[in-house]
Amino acid sequence: MDKRTLYRLFVLPKMVEQKRREVQRIWERLTSISPSLSGMPHAGGVHDKIGEGVPELVEKKEELEAQIRAYEKEADMITGWIDAIEDLQVNLIFSLRFKERMSWNEVADTVGGNNTENSVRMMVNRYLEKGAKEDGRRRTAE
Repeated sequence: MDKRTLYRLFVLPKMVEQKRREVQRIWERLTSISPSLSGMPHAGGVHDKIGEGVPELVEKKEELEAQIRAYEKEADMITGWIDAIEDLQVNLIFSLRFKERMSWNEVADTVGGNNTENSVRMMVNRYLEKGAKEDGRRRTAE
């Protein structure tokens, strides 16, 4: 795990919400079938605006829902990694910072024990560095 991946937990919920809004707008376009009552003349000929637009809208809706599922799966993977941290204090720090999206100062205040924002940040950095070294050792041993 690296910091870039962990910080995606800050962005993924926003991305999911944005995609949900897009799906809602598509749903509203699919379900709002109101005729134009402007009284203005319009072009002649047979034109089925709804019949032509629905397949495109349904395809876009399915695409957005697939993206939402992918974002949610990634967030679940990251939170699962955090939940598996065995050291309780480190687990708490990771949870507060990345799952609860607290500032480093808020994390230090919540953890207590004379911790500062720099000390909790360093605990995270050391844990990630230790994991990267262990991953490197595992790869060279294989």
